[in-house]
Amino acid sequence: MPFFRLFVLLWGLCIAVVFVMPALLLREDWQRTSDNGLAATFPAQPVEDDFEALRRAYSRPASDWPSALVEPEVAFVELGPLKIRPRPEGAELQKARLGRRLFEDPQLSVSGHFSCQSCHNRQLGWGDGLRVSVGHARKAGRRNAPPLFGAAYRNAFFWDGRAASLEEQAAGPLLNPVEMANEDLAEVVERLRARPDYVRAFSEVYDDTPIVFSQVADALAAFQRTLERPTRFDRFAAGLPTRFSDEELWGLNLFRGKAGCANCHFGPMLTDEKMHNLGLTFFRRRLQDLGRYEETGDPQDVGLFRTPSLRHVRLTAPYMHNGVLPRLVNVIAFYVQGGGRIRPRNEAEAADPLLPHAMRTSPLLDELDLERAEIEALVAFLETL
Repeated sequence: MPFFRLFVLLWGLCIAVVFVMPALLLREDWQRTSDNGLAATFPAQPVEDDFEALRRAYSRPASDWPSALVEPEVAFVELGPLKIRPRPEGAELQKARLGRRLFEDPQLSVSGHFSCQSCHNRQLGWGDGLRVSVGHARKAGRRNAPPLFGAAYRNAFFWDGRAASLEEQAAGPLLNPVEMANEDLAEVVERLRARPDYVRAFSEVYDDTPIVFSQVADALAAFQRTLERPTRFDRFAAGLPTRFSDEELWGLNLFRGKAGCANCHFGPMLTDEKMHNLGLTFFRRRLQDLGRYEETGDPQDVGLFRTPSLRHVRLTAPYMHNGVLPRLVNVIAFYVQGGGRIRPRNEAEAADPLLPHAMRTSPLLDELDLERAEIEALVAFLETL
């Protein structure tokens, strides 16, 4: 009798393995396939079951999130937490402190009225909160001061990408006649050499050598590399105990899905590090800015501007290279309409050889079908970044 019971038990286990387990695995595969379609198929008027699916899908590690809806040519990298550089110590900390002192010192400008901090203020998201910055002799520039969050992790600087490093970037504002207005870098160094406190501070960091500009640039860069901070999204994507609301999860799904944001804003830095024409050149208008073309002279570069990182984006308004969009909802509305439109006003403009290049906006731009609740959800998510 015991043998017969053992036989029945083993036979039941065999049936389970042969018939039940495949059904369970099939159900799991179906569920995974269903979740992977969330970025493309999530409804515009979700109910509680839909939000439950989102919570389930995005409670997994970021590597197992539903597939992002991006164009085939996009080298997408999954969103995720940024690995923050460790705080400097020892000599590097001393260098960063010298860089901060220089960053905040208006003596670097020819007038003695403007410092780096004038346009990149900690309390204003390391920008200045203005559409375009105002500098020497109260002259207004043409471009929005880019925030310095993530400066340590970028591979090009300025909206047109003309500097390849933070050290190279340092000279730009110092020599710009609309910013700090120095005629050359030597006069900046002369003013620092005339200050015994700076002579002493530089000698402590760079040994007993006369101050040279490469040291100034090095110290400024060292300070700027300390400015990044973790975000709510970093903690969420790392699986740390940070709860997202249903609306924020919906916004994340939209960002990676039908809103198309992930075509250009991906990876831990939320940027593709490329340049795109969004139709914001204001071609032959008062606000004209031809972007990268003004640096290279190559017509193919008309209208190209760097993709900004979206880290801390809620703190860095206004938006775009010229600051023409004051709020995040305006940015989304701009993309909903498919970007900017360039149209000639007269025959002279129509004959301009640069017009076709200005009109050739990024193929990643397209009109979006987003309802008001979806736009609000997208804003809610962006504010977690």
